[in-house]
Amino acid sequence: MERVRSHWPLYSLLIVGLIFRLYLWKRTGVYLYGDMLRYNAMAMHVVLSGYLGLGSGPSAFVTPLYPMFLAFLYKLSMLLHGGHLLAQTRLVHEAFLAQQVLSLVTLALTYYIGAALGNRYVGFAAGVLSLLYLPNSFIGMLLLTEALFMPALFATVAAFIRAEQKGGVIWYAVTGALLGITTLVRPTVLPLWAVFLFLMWWRWMSARRRGADLPFWKPALWMTAALVVVMLPWWVRNFIDFHKFIPLSTEAGNPLLAGAIPYFRVNVDKLIQASRTLNESQQTYAIHYILYGFTHHFLYYAGWYLFGKLPYLLWQPYLYDFLPAFVLFHQVCVIVGALAALVLIVKPSARGVAFTSLYLLVVQLGFLPLARYGYPVVALWLILIPAAAYYAWNWLAKERKTRQ
Repeated sequence: MERVRSHWPLYSLLIVGLIFRLYLWKRTGVYLYGDMLRYNAMAMHVVLSGYLGLGSGPSAFVTPLYPMFLAFLYKLSMLLHGGHLLAQTRLVHEAFLAQQVLSLVTLALTYYIGAALGNRYVGFAAGVLSLLYLPNSFIGMLLLTEALFMPALFATVAAFIRAEQKGGVIWYAVTGALLGITTLVRPTVLPLWAVFLFLMWWRWMSARRRGADLPFWKPALWMTAALVVVMLPWWVRNFIDFHKFIPLSTEAGNPLLAGAIPYFRVNVDKLIQASRTLNESQQTYAIHYILYGFTHHFLYYAGWYLFGKLPYLLWQPYLYDFLPAFVLFHQVCVIVGALAALVLIVKPSARGVAFTSLYLLVVQLGFLPLARYGYPVVALWLILIPAAAYYAWNWLAKERKTRQ
């Protein structure tokens, strides 16, 4: 009973979050567009034809986990209804329900990470901010990778924090495995492996200066091995089907090319047509386009890649940008959250979350800047805001005692 009472803040957050998510699910219909149509088509190919691909045969256009997850939800819905193929709208709406429930995992992990950085009050404050941040409650109503990416990303960060605080190779292996899963949802997170290794090395070097003996190589190897084990089936499948090594996916050229146009002053379709005229892939043409830009207009392109994309990524919320009060709340969270992330880089207990959020922001500067891709960054900053307030309060209290 005492254990239940100690976790009442988490339970209250989950209950309120579930009620609000179910309300949104009940009140929202099905409307598919853009990438959602592609993920839906891929999932249906898995269910009905047994192959993973966007067209008439297998492909590696995107990493496999989200369309496979969606196919699992479709198949489960069919089995629950006697094995019959349901109407598309009903099939998708039932997938939305599962995704809405899954999004509670992100809320629970927000509380856990906040509590790990400070205490359960910090976790509760982070959870409240997460509840108030409306996209977190609506993301399950879209057939987009965020529905699976967010819980996978937060689970990876939580496992890494657990590994850093508790030690032992098992949690580092769990971190590697979860990072592999997250990569198979969205490939841009794979370099987090190097970020985590850097943070582990930093901690190891700091311990050595204090005369302590912390392991580094063994946890690093376990984390790397677990990551490789999770990624291996995808690599083997691609080699068997396409007779070449495809480590992630083949779609990177399009967002790279779209993100190479400063302030979108040229229509990306014109550049795609130009790449076809030159018989170059979009990725190759994008690299040539970027190099030409930096060679002939260095300051213009440097400004675009260093600062120009930030407003597109962060200043407007991914969803609910039609509510002025929420837009203001979002912008305050962006400003305070960015400051918290920069300050907490030097805090050993919080630098894992801070570095992860900043990496996710920096990596998107190389690609198409959309508010959708800035959303996970802001969601992580919602944890760092109360954590920074907690550390600042403790520092002030310590200063008062010192002066007395």
